Amino acid sequence: MEETKKITIKETEKKAEIDLNPSVWEVPYNEDLVAQAYYIYSTNERKGSARQKSRGEVSGGGRKPWKQKGTGRARQGSIRSPLWVGGGVTFANSGRNFTGKLNKKMARKATSVMLSERLRNKELEFVKVSATTGKKVRSGDDKRVLFVTEDDKVALLLRNSKNIEVKNPSKLNAKHLVLAKKILVDEEAIKVLEDRLLNEK
Repeated sequence: MEETKKITIKETEKKAEIDLNPSVWEVPYNEDLVAQAYYIYSTNERKGSARQKSRGEVSGGGRKPWKQKGTGRARQGSIRSPLWVGGGVTFANSGRNFTGKLNKKMARKATSVMLSERLRNKELEFVKVSATTGKKVRSGDDKRVLFVTEDDKVALLLRNSKNIEVKNPSKLNAKHLVLAKKILVDEEAIKVLEDRLLNEK
């Protein structure tokens, strides 16, 4: 039987030799900016698919239930009136768009702020990754681990691992960093992150 390939993560032995750009990794903490970014990313994930039908959308009710006068009952024009059971809703919710906007500069700044904060709090580590036979990355104590790497093989091998989320550095945002309890950044992803976050366009 062919042996299954797994991921071995080794901590960097010479962390001092990693050249980090202070504009990404030494940014002062900005709580308001992070909160705003987190709120926008969260609301953008809402589908807003809940909706109701107005009286014009409910099927049936094409004729008047009874004549206008002479019955002794209140006048009615349709059995699909909001006053009737099975009728339409008076102020129907036709679906809501929760999408918010965060400009690129603010989004990049919020990501840099959280990377710097996690690094200061020693909740972020730089690692070397090799797709060789070995122990698979484990989160340990039920901590939510975020693994930042460009290696598609790593994402494939870790996709079913409990409490581990793998993100490409080109798609990493402040919300991912807020939710994670521990962050592992592949050394190969450092340059990609810096190039993306320092892009002024």
